[in-house]
Amino acid sequence: MMFDYDLWPILVELKVKWFTGIGLTQLDLSQNSLGSVPSPAFKNLHHLLILNMNHNKISVIHSRAFEGLDTLEILTLYENKISTIEDGAFKGLAKKLRRLNIGGNGLTAVPKAVGHLENLRKLELQENSISHITEKDFEGLVKLDSLGLAHNHLRTVPPRAFSHLQELNSLELDGNSITHINPDAFVGLEVSLQYLRLGDNNIHQIPSDALKPLHRLRHLDLRSNNISYIAEDAFTGYGDSITFLNLQKNNIKMLPSMGFDNLNSLETLNLQNNKISHIPEEIMEPIVDTLRVVDIMDNPLLCDCELRWYKEWIKNLKDKDDEMMQKKRTVCTMENEHREYPVQNMPMDRMNCVGKNMERTSASSAPTLIVSALLPPLLMFTCL
Repeated sequence: MMFDYDLWPILVELKVKWFTGIGLTQLDLSQNSLGSVPSPAFKNLHHLLILNMNHNKISVIHSRAFEGLDTLEILTLYENKISTIEDGAFKGLAKKLRRLNIGGNGLTAVPKAVGHLENLRKLELQENSISHITEKDFEGLVKLDSLGLAHNHLRTVPPRAFSHLQELNSLELDGNSITHINPDAFVGLEVSLQYLRLGDNNIHQIPSDALKPLHRLRHLDLRSNNISYIAEDAFTGYGDSITFLNLQKNNIKMLPSMGFDNLNSLETLNLQNNKISHIPEEIMEPIVDTLRVVDIMDNPLLCDCELRWYKEWIKNLKDKDDEMMQKKRTVCTMENEHREYPVQNMPMDRMNCVGKNMERTSASSAPTLIVSALLPPLLMFTCL
């Protein structure tokens, strides 16, 4: 049975008698003006599975605030005014609680109370004011699969911060002010972590030393940082498993000649909105066969022979992402003409390209034989 207050007047308190004898499984108290958790009203809700208290005015969660809700699996308290969570606040919930959302509040540190939730699978702490994390903060969360710390005030990721979270699959650290990631930051996550979001921070280089142990990493998001340089060995040791790499909105000017050699499984590469003018075929060759999406829009690309791989790749793309890629308007500039062209329509007939897997192109499709009149015994052949 679900009890939904969406059509009721705004509530500031709950009465115990309202729920007496009701076998509720879901209770939605969101978008009200509750100033505290109405603990007495919950004591007899022994069948409740989901409790939504988003968008209220709760500032403190007292000890035993949810006592009696021993079957609760999902508890959401997003966008209240919570600044204090007492140590025993979630007492009685450890057996069944799988998801806890306390994002969008005024927390300045990870509350100790969450450490007692040994069966928790998803913890959402986004949009708070947490400025530091330590190894002890997540001790006890041995079954945690997803941790959201996005849009807080973190500046560093310290060593062994997540070492107790050996089943963690997804970690969101985007939207902080992170400048430094300790080489041992992700110790303990070697065989579990697959999704790592580090976008919208102040990282100046790919934190390869910290990432190398992550042998199962598939999704790496480094968008909107201050990365200007990619080392040749940036992805060595962990790149084999990565299928999604987002480097958009950085300050990258040049791609390393062998930087992508280890990205053998890469399917999506986003380099949008950087400062890249050349993307040579030799750099892309190790990954071009596995790629389904390449976004190089909003770069100062030059229409040169080095970029012809993209035109051929688009032409040969025959999968479900083809339509989406065709809609992207990626342009380059012909320097001698001071004119932009869609990369797919570069004027190859005027570019005189010679190179691997590409016959020389000119205004005439047939080779021209030039015989030197100065040296009769010797014939000199040139193909134009």
